[in-house]
Amino acid sequence: MALYAKLLSLSQTFANPPDLPTFLALRAPDARHYWGHNYLVSKNPTLKSQDNVAFKAHLHSAGHLLETLSGEVTDIMIDEHTRKATLRMSYFLKAKGSDETVENDLIWVLKFTEEGEVDGGVDGILIKESTEFVDAAARARLGVLLAEMHGDLGSAFAINL
Repeated sequence: MALYAKLLSLSQTFANPPDLPTFLALRAPDARHYWGHNYLVSKNPTLKSQDNVAFKAHLHSAGHLLETLSGEVTDIMIDEHTRKATLRMSYFLKAKGSDETVENDLIWVLKFTEEGEVDGGVDGILIKESTEFVDAAARARLGVLLAEMHGDLGSAFAINL
């Protein structure tokens, strides 16, 4: 399988994984997760760099209070030379108990390991770094809905602008 096809396959599975264990298995053991945009990150200390353990905890922090109705990939761009993929996609989310659906329109930038650098993935290629460019308005709205449905969630979805 050509490198382009491998990176595309990993990106597509990352965008719409069948379950959380599959999603996490696409990441190298020492993978890091980052957030963007820089100004937003500078104002929100909870959006700090995370290893796989912290990233998994983040996904669990409010994930049990959300319903993901669907995910829709708008664009995937693969750069074989730099071993990167950029994905624009929307997750359609609801706070459990709410009737309102929020479109979380975001950008992912993924960086990949070299072939055979680690076990697993597609021919030893896994995600070594992910950056999630947050849809701040969607995140803030979900925070309001979660608070209405489930009470104070602390800083899990609070956004400082």
